[in-house]
Amino acid sequence: MAFAGHDFAAPRKLDDNRWAAVAAVLEAGLAYDGFETCGCGHEPKSRPRTKAQVRARRRAGARQGLTDPEALSQP
Repeated sequence: MAFAGHDFAAPRKLDDNRWAAVAAVLEAGLAYDGFETCGCGHEPKSRPRTKAQVRARRRAGARQGLTDPEALSQP
């Protein structure tokens, strides 16, 4: 079990597409946190919600020369 961050909202149990995106974010070492460390931030950081968004951000990051965590945290 891993800590996903204060602002993490779990997808539905059988939504494999969204759980794959959560796994990619956590494997990259990112968390679902806003700007406040207490979890009360009004603007949470951008994270991909689907496998398609993960692929698109990784492709865009590769073109820009970004690391995987940097690419996945881009809006």
